[in-house]
Amino acid sequence: MKQSMDLGKKHGFLLLLLVGSCLLLLLAMFYSQPQSFWLRNLNWTKMEQPYMLQNVTMTVPRYTNTDPTNESRTDVTLDDTGGRVEEAIETKPICDFSDWRSDICNMTGDVRTQGYNSSTVFFVPPPNTFLSKEQQWSVNAYSQKMYMYNSKNVIVKQLSGPQNAPLCTVDQSNTTAILISFGGPTGNIWHDFTDVIIPLFLASRPLNRDVRFLIINYQQYFLDKFSLILKDLSRYEIINFDEDKEVRCYRHLSVGLLNHKDFSIDPKRAFDGFNMFKFRMYIRSIYSLAMDVDIPYKMDQHPYKKPRLMLMVRSKTRRFLNQEEITEVIKKSGFELVQIEPKKNDNLTELSKLVDSCDVVMGVHGAALTNILFLRTNALMLQVIPLGGSGMDFFANSCYDEPADDMRVRRIDYHITPEESSLLDKYGWDDPVINDPEAIIRRGWNYRQKYYWNEQDVRLNVTRFEPVLVKALEFLKE
Repeated sequence: MKQSMDLGKKHGFLLLLLVGSCLLLLLAMFYSQPQSFWLRNLNWTKMEQPYMLQNVTMTVPRYTNTDPTNESRTDVTLDDTGGRVEEAIETKPICDFSDWRSDICNMTGDVRTQGYNSSTVFFVPPPNTFLSKEQQWSVNAYSQKMYMYNSKNVIVKQLSGPQNAPLCTVDQSNTTAILISFGGPTGNIWHDFTDVIIPLFLASRPLNRDVRFLIINYQQYFLDKFSLILKDLSRYEIINFDEDKEVRCYRHLSVGLLNHKDFSIDPKRAFDGFNMFKFRMYIRSIYSLAMDVDIPYKMDQHPYKKPRLMLMVRSKTRRFLNQEEITEVIKKSGFELVQIEPKKNDNLTELSKLVDSCDVVMGVHGAALTNILFLRTNALMLQVIPLGGSGMDFFANSCYDEPADDMRVRRIDYHITPEESSLLDKYGWDDPVINDPEAIIRRGWNYRQKYYWNEQDVRLNVTRFEPVLVKALEFLKE
């Protein structure tokens, strides 16, 4: 009996030794192979409900477009046969199309660009990380969705792994980049500021010039015209993305810009509560205009000093048909008159100084009124609003009245009557163009643009208009 027990103990010891040796051998094999080897060779079987394999849960990072130091994580649970139940990596979208004005993509990590004949941005996951699938977006880098014509799209690819990424030829990974478009209606100074300069300022100013600009739909005139602003926002050479044959690498890149509102800034969405008044003061500093000064009329104490009115002249649409009469009534009302017709290639340094020397800017609703940006605090904008019902009123208000308020520039709106519109001569009182503008507006933008923006000129009734000039003079004397 005793011998039998001793034999059982010996056999049990040998069995335990054999099992232990097998376990050691398995552990040695496990640590001698990369993790990916075992994942590839497991028998994947998806279960209806997740089960734990020996109470073991594997954890891998979830990489997003946020700062890598703040990355979130997700668990990958294996079923009882070693099968994976969930996706290995789950990522948030890097492109946001939810804003009604703007589309934008933000990427942080390893971002590579390929411009020439490609117009592609690659977002590369970290080494040893593989997404379940690649994602791709086609994004227009112009900042306003309704004006994206004449603007190329950029392809944004979120790769499944680094093995699919083009090799960097220029390493600029120590800086941030912004890829934007000079397409759309640029060349119109209102759109230049509203769609490009203001959104670009808001995106780049907090980066203290440590940002690179990549331009699709590159236009040299734009760089020349706004060179002082662009050089103040970035210390680097601007890249023509259309012609760029390099593969550039960045730590952070944005495609597109957020556009808050027409020719203004929403302080609730801007850095440090930045607003349009501060932007106007920033522009004054860029063009070396005096800061914290009163309007020119009040700066000169000469008893015969007259306030200076700048009349913006148009030569194509919404022209003044009786310009001589208008200039006479302006002078008669006590103003010194300056007349200009702004051009696409105006030198902004010279133009800004001329506008700054004036107390009033007057013009028919249109892009030339953008130059109120160079006026001083408490100067005056006098906007002549053509016929066009609520549609014209809406744009007059959103494009210039509200921005003027935000800039702390005072304003007067003068709404013309049908008798002061050239449309009356062309269509007569019985046409809805004259007697029912709202009916035209309901037909859609193409109709209102045709009649009220493109076909209309203005013949001011100077008798009716003169009291408005008197009121403007009173404002300046306050």
